[in-house]
This record gives sequence, structure tokens and C-alpha cells, in this order.
Amino acid sequence: MPCNDNSKYGTVILKDKGVCIKLRSNNPFSNDSNSELIKYTDILSVRYDKGFTLSRWPKLYIETSTISKKISINVAERDLLKQFVDELNSHIQEIKTQEKPPEQSLGEKLKEAKELLDIGALSQEEFDEIKQRYLKEF
Repeated sequence: MPCNDNSKYGTVILKDKGVCIKLRSNNPFSNDSNSELIKYTDILSVRYDKGFTLSRWPKLYIETSTISKKISINVAERDLLKQFVDELNSHIQEIKTQEKPPEQSLGEKLKEAKELLDIGALSQEEFDEIKQRYLKEF
């Protein structure tokens, strides 16, 4: 998606691991460009406005745990920006859903408690209490 950020022109691309922002220098005699990958796991929120403020271009906002990026999107089709944001949010949700560790089964929890008893990290009384609590859940 073509974009403009502080008079630098470039692209914003959805990749497997995150959003790649590639900005070219605003110097017409330079071929320099900066690329940055913002991982989906680092993104807290994504939103956009419709560009009806002082600027005529819609804006994409990507907020992460460390930085907040404001990228002006040079797109005549606001629907394209909406589609891009929807797809980006979908990628983020998919990645965050995949990250959740599987919940331990009751047997695995009891086995872990027994191992802690065996190495002396739990007393017999603590183990029996944990065992009773897990058996009530069963």
C-alpha cells in the first residue's frame, strides 16, 4: 500500500511475521530507504481515520508496546485502507490466538504436583490439598 510519512514515500506491506514499513528518502537525488518490521505480536492496536481533517489523506495508526506510528496513507480509495486495516487486524488476532499455550489436562497437573512432592518442593499435606482441589474439578 503506498504511503507518505513526513514527506517520505514508500509502502506498507503485510508479511508473515508483521507489518513491513519501507520509506524512501525525500531527497530526489538519493536512493536511500529505511525498512522496519513491526511484529504482529508487538502491535497493541490498529485504527484509521478517514482523512477529513486538515490533511486530505486518510491516516493509519499502529500502536505498539514501545512506539506509536502514525502513517499517512496516500490512497484515493478509502475502502482500500479499510480493507487493509481489517486484514491487518485479522492477522494480529490470528497470531495472538495461536500464541496461547494449551491448557494442561488434569492428569498433567497432578503429575506436575507429584513431581514437586518427589523433589521436596511440596509437603505431603500441600500435595494432598492440591490433589483434592483438582479432583473436585474433575
